[in-house]
Parts: sequence; C-alpha cells; structure tokens
Amino acid sequence: MINSARSRILQFLQIAHCQYRIDGHQILLCNATLTFEDQQLCIERPGKPLRTMPYQKLNLDRLLYLVAMQQDKKLPAV
Repeated sequence: MINSARSRILQFLQIAHCQYRIDGHQILLCNATLTFEDQQLCIERPGKPLRTMPYQKLNLDRLLYLVAMQQDKKLPAV
C-alpha cells in the first residue's frame, strides 16, 4: 500500500508542478515533509501540529492543499 500511495502522491506533485526531493521514506517539500509509515502518511509542517492520513482515506486534493502552499520557497537542505 505504501508504494501505491507514494507513486500516486509523486504523480500528483509532478502534475501540480511542486518542487520536491525524495529522502528514503520521506518526500521533502519547501514547507512540509511527508513521511510514509506502515499504515499512514505523516505530514509535518513548520508551526503546525503533526497530521496523519491513513492510506485508505488518502485525499490527494486535501494533501496538495496542505503541502503546496508557498511553493516559491526553496527546498530545505539535507
């Protein structure tokens, strides 16, 4: 399920022209980090509480809204 969700998210980010970098089980965006866990996707954003989305209820529109704001920033350095 993780691979399916990951490929869907990557396709969605490419279509939306979001800059991202992949680091293991994480996708790093300019203002968020998506971490793939066994049963859920964790969304970390600066100044916001950790948010989780179970893969079965993954809403790509909502996810894009949460992570794609302020895309003019540069990606964080690793």
